[in-house]
Amino acid sequence: MLIELSALGPQQSVDCEVCVVGAGPAGITVALDLARAGRDVVLVESGGLTVDPRVQSLSDAGALEEHRHASMDIATRRHWGGASTIWGGRCVPLDEVDFESRPARGGASWPLSYETLAAYYPKACEYALCGQASFNVADAFASGAPPIVPGFMDEDVTASSLERWSLPTNFGAVYEQEVRSSERLRVYLGLTCVGLDLADEPQRVIAIRARSLDGAELVVRARRFIIAAGGLESTRLLMNCDSERGGLGNHSGKLGRYYMGHISGKIAEVRFSTPPRQTIYGFERDSEGVYCRRRFVVSPEIQRQSNLLNCALWLDNPPLPDAAHHNGILSMAYMALSMPVLSRYLAPEAIRRAAVEHSVRSPWWRHMANILVDLPATVAFIVPFIYRRYFAYRRVPGFFLPSRGNRYALHYHGEQAPEENSYVCLSDARDELGMRRLDIRFRYSHADAASVIETHRLLDAQLRRQGIGELLYSEHDLLASIDRQAKDGFHQIGTTRMSRRAEDGVVDENCKVHGVDNLYVLSSSVFPTSGQANPTLAVVALAVRLSEHLRARLGTEVL
Repeated sequence: MLIELSALGPQQSVDCEVCVVGAGPAGITVALDLARAGRDVVLVESGGLTVDPRVQSLSDAGALEEHRHASMDIATRRHWGGASTIWGGRCVPLDEVDFESRPARGGASWPLSYETLAAYYPKACEYALCGQASFNVADAFASGAPPIVPGFMDEDVTASSLERWSLPTNFGAVYEQEVRSSERLRVYLGLTCVGLDLADEPQRVIAIRARSLDGAELVVRARRFIIAAGGLESTRLLMNCDSERGGLGNHSGKLGRYYMGHISGKIAEVRFSTPPRQTIYGFERDSEGVYCRRRFVVSPEIQRQSNLLNCALWLDNPPLPDAAHHNGILSMAYMALSMPVLSRYLAPEAIRRAAVEHSVRSPWWRHMANILVDLPATVAFIVPFIYRRYFAYRRVPGFFLPSRGNRYALHYHGEQAPEENSYVCLSDARDELGMRRLDIRFRYSHADAASVIETHRLLDAQLRRQGIGELLYSEHDLLASIDRQAKDGFHQIGTTRMSRRAEDGVVDENCKVHGVDNLYVLSSSVFPTSGQANPTLAVVALAVRLSEHLRARLGTEVL
C-alpha cells in the first residue's frame, strides 16, 4: 500500500522484515521482488507522488563545479519513481572487460564475475520493460541481418552490440497499482531517512529514523535495511550517520572516493562511401517491437592489448542549434526544446539542455528559414512522430534522420577511470532537516580522454582499411575539445565501491556494508568501475540479485 504523509500522526513506528530507503528503480525493484516472494517490506521515500521543490532542495550540494557536474536539481529526483522519472530509457549491460583488473583502472575490479551479474539481466529486463536480454545483433534479430553499412566487418571495432530501450519506464507509474494493492509492501511517502540506530556487538542496524519537513516522524525496525537512495544520496546518508569517523562503513577510508560517471560528447563525423540508403542510422525494432540501436565498441582483445578504457560510439544527428544543417525537422526540434514552457513537456531537463547547448547557436530566423524551405517534409515527419513519441504504448526514444551525403555526427560515451582525487565529502552547509550537504569534487583524468581519442582512431583506421568510410574531426586539438565537453553527475558511480576485503571498499559482493551485519547499499555507487554502459540496467540486476540473497538469508534465520 501507499501511505502518504497526511495519513501519519506526528510520531509512529512500524516493524518489518526488510526496510528499503528510496523509491527509484533500485528501491522499487528490490521491494517488489521481496514482497512478491511473501516478505514483509517497508519502503520509505523522501518525496511524494509528484515533485515538491522544497523536498527536492534537500539534495542540493554544498559546493560543486557546474562546468563539470550537473546541478543536483536536474541530476536527482526525490519523489515516487526517483531517477526513473527523468530517465531516457537506455538499457545496456556492463561488458565482461568491465569486471577485469587492468592498469588503466588502477587495478580496480569487481569481487563478483561478469557471469554472476549477467544471470540476473533477463529478470532486470522484465522490470525495465525492455524485452529480452539480447544485446547483440545475432541474438536480437533474425539471421542474415545486414551490417550497419555494407561491407562493415567486426574487427578491432565491432558494430554488433546493441542498446535496448525501455518504454521509457517510469518505475513509479508502472508499478504504482501493484504497490497499492500489495499486502506485503507498505510505502511511506514524504519521509526522509535522517539516521540509523545501531547496536554495537555485532554492529547491526536496529532501526531507521525518518522525518518530514513538517515534523512528522517514523521509526522503522527491521531485520535487514537497504539504502537505495541513488548514488550520491546513499553515500551522503552513510557519511552523515557516523560523520566523526568519516561515515558508517568507512573502514577503508574509501567512502565518497573514486567518484565516476562517464565522459561524453562529439569530436568527429563519420563519412561513409557506401550507398546512403543502406546505412542503419537509427532505431530498429526486434520481434517484440522493442527499440534497439547499434553501437561501435572496441573489441575486448584490443582493449586489453592497448590498455584502453571502454567506450561506445553511435551515429547521431548534427547539432540542433547550428542551422547550417539546413534541415527543417532539426530546426523545429531545436525551437520547441528552446521554449521555456513547452520544453518541460517534451523531454527531461537534462536531455533538453544537452540538445540545445552548443558552441554555435544560430539565430531563430535561420531556423525558421530551414522550416519554411523544408515545410512539406517537416509536417510529414512531425505528426506521426508526436504519436509514436508521446501516445504509443512503446514510445520511440527519440529520432535520427538519414543523411543524403551519408555523413553522421559520431557521439561517444566513454568509461571514466576511478581516481581517488575525484570524490565527495560532507559540507559545513546543512539542509532543512539538519543533514550535512555534500561538497562535490568531480574530476576527469587524461586517460579518460586518451581512450576516447584512441577509440576514434581505431574506427577510422578500420573504415579506411575496409574501404567504406572515414572520420572527419571537428578540430585539431581533440584533447581540448573533449575537456570542454566533459561533464556528468547523472551516473553517480563508485563512492561506496564494492570490494572483497573491508580495507579496499565499502560494501561486499552482496552489497552489504563491511562490518555491519544487516545493512546494504543498492545503487550505482557500489560499482568499482564505470564501463561504457549507462548504469540503470545493471543496478536493477543487482536489485534482483540482492532480493534473491535476502530471501535465502531470511529463510534460514531463527527469530
